[in-house]
Amino acid sequence: MGSARTVTENGSFRLIEQDGRFAVLEVRDGRAYGLESETPNTGGAERPSAPDRPETVATVVQPQDWADEPTARARFDSLTQQGDRLARTIW
Repeated sequence: MGSARTVTENGSFRLIEQDGRFAVLEVRDGRAYGLESETPNTGGAERPSAPDRPETVATVVQPQDWADEPTARARFDSLTQQGDRLARTIW
């Protein structure tokens, strides 16, 4: 498996590609996180994270969260729109 590459990012969300598969991550404070809504119930445990580096970010993506590009891009667009709406509400 090769390193993941960033396709696009907006705010804390990033669309990545690795070996022809696509996924969305959240990136904060130098760490990459799998999406909370996509992570199976872990009984209150923290979401898996990894250093924000091309060779490690994909390790936080659950197998079921990899998708083709149109599906992953739609998920990314939805999340970034929600984030923008939330930011406007808070401020």
